[in-house]
Amino acid sequence: MDRKRVMIIDDDAEMLGLMIQQLESLYNVIGFTSGEDALEALNRAVKGGLPQLILLDIVMNGMDGYEVLAQLKKNEKFKRIPVVFLTGMTDERSECKGLEMDVVDYLKKPVASKVLFARVQHYLDLYDESNEKGKLDEYKLASLPEPLTERELEVARLMAEFRSDREICDILYISMPYTKKLVASIKEKLFLEKRGDIRKYLI
Repeated sequence: MDRKRVMIIDDDAEMLGLMIQQLESLYNVIGFTSGEDALEALNRAVKGGLPQLILLDIVMNGMDGYEVLAQLKKNEKFKRIPVVFLTGMTDERSECKGLEMDVVDYLKKPVASKVLFARVQHYLDLYDESNEKGKLDEYKLASLPEPLTERELEVARLMAEFRSDREICDILYISMPYTKKLVASIKEKLFLEKRGDIRKYLI
């Protein structure tokens, strides 16, 4: 079985080396100490060689994590790659900014090895699920007047499995208020009277 591909972008070379060392026993890991170098490498990569998860530091010399994330989201080739922010910042404003840009999670540095493995595997599993057929008709969803964001798609997939708000919180590691906000937005965009009506968007 092919090993999953993980990219780590962190200008702290010591921290980068430690995370690569922790993950390389299970995954194909590539690391960069600058956002510019990482984006250049991504642009050179063919589709089959793209990472299935990106761990991205926020505070870096040159392009910071927000700038790198913005570049990823503007590119059709990269926009669906899940991105997890690595950060030493703990303020709510920084976290909200990333969530608004569709970052899937935050990991506080330094990251404990067990937490790192658990979160990485979780989001790689979500990546696999998002590429499976027989679930939500994402072509139909993409043709809506106002398409769902990547984060909303994650929540919509769980709604289609009749997951509760609490389960969605626990699975995606997001707060209850943010979950309720996403569910309300999905219902509005998909013109759903009740949550279970999302089943009409299944393939």
